[in-house]
Amino acid sequence: MRAAINSPSLSIDTMDYQAECQFALEPSIQGLIEKAEDAGWNRQQAALAIVALASEHLSDLLPGLTLPDQRPLS
Repeated sequence: MRAAINSPSLSIDTMDYQAECQFALEPSIQGLIEKAEDAGWNRQQAALAIVALASEHLSDLLPGLTLPDQRPLS
């Protein structure tokens, strides 16, 4: 079963929009980490992979944005 993600109740130009978005996404991210862990992946490494993938997605959305190097941590 897929976790539902709440729709925004605030306008994107309000201060709390990002916080509300994080609150809406948190259960799905937590569920994804748990699924990765159940599949045998290390919990910390799964979380770092999500951050790296999100960073790549953000750089695709915002050309010219300089992000830290995404080499895997060991």
